[in-house]
Amino acid sequence: MVVLRAGLCPGLTEEMIQVLRANSVRTVVDFVSSDLEDVSQKCSLSYKALVAVRRVLLAQFSAFPANGADLYEELKSSTAILPTGSPSLDQLLDSGLYTGEVTELMGAPGSGKTQVCLSIAASVSLGLKQHVLFLDSTGGFTASRLYQMLQAQAEDEEEQLEALQRIQVARVFDVYEMLNALQEVRDRLSQQVVSCTGPLKTVLIDSVSAVIHPLLGGRQSEGLAVMMQLARELKMLAKEFSLAVVVTNQVTRDSSTGLLKPALGRSWSFVPSTRVLLESKGAPWEEATTRRSASLAKSPRQPTGMQVELDIGNSDVQEPSPATPTEGL
Repeated sequence: MVVLRAGLCPGLTEEMIQVLRANSVRTVVDFVSSDLEDVSQKCSLSYKALVAVRRVLLAQFSAFPANGADLYEELKSSTAILPTGSPSLDQLLDSGLYTGEVTELMGAPGSGKTQVCLSIAASVSLGLKQHVLFLDSTGGFTASRLYQMLQAQAEDEEEQLEALQRIQVARVFDVYEMLNALQEVRDRLSQQVVSCTGPLKTVLIDSVSAVIHPLLGGRQSEGLAVMMQLARELKMLAKEFSLAVVVTNQVTRDSSTGLLKPALGRSWSFVPSTRVLLESKGAPWEEATTRRSASLAKSPRQPTGMQVELDIGNSDVQEPSPATPTEGL
């Protein structure tokens, strides 16, 4: 369910949205399924204006059929595989991050999610000379750590600075700021406004659960609608503009099995194509360690259960775990 908001389509103003919300019309589904004559009378809005808005919304949000052959040709021509900066993680992901998809890194606080995101940003910007957008919703982005990673990969200072300039960072501390930032990206890409240094290829969001969790407590139905609107924006950005979208998510412990599972529930589980669980390798009583295990929890290409070891401190490559993987999704 997509929540009505200003700018969603021409003619849908903030004043109109406020009046509609007061009459329990909050989502696109609510709007297009309502009797517009009745809505016009109750809300004192122009019937012609409501009809025009509904026509645009139906065209924008309706699904149109396509045959399998066309979809396969489009996939071959538009998909690229981007390195993460960690050969072992690339191996786990079947060569790297795939454009056109949403990849989720999940784990407890301190599991290395932000470090992996910084590694991806450095790899794409420095190695591929392409732009990266980093949406920071937790304040965890550290420019000094990113610069250290770039210094480890390139000796030339000018090359390091150019790579830094290709990484754009936006602080977004609620879901509406995040939606606005993504809408701005969509507008720029739609208008083909691209910097001369290279195109945008990767969007990193650290973290998605930080902005969604506050909405899922009280009025859960509305919070769920906003969450699915964010999901739709991410998937459409990835698909329409051939971007690799990476999000981080927290984990909770299943009350019945005691195993770790991703936060945000079943509805969100259909959003990422690939899910990777990051865990610290050190015991709680040991000193802080940079060793992490990365396990494949969901993938359209690889069998789930595969595991590799990462060193988020110096990117040492570790061999895959000999554990027998389970059947893929």
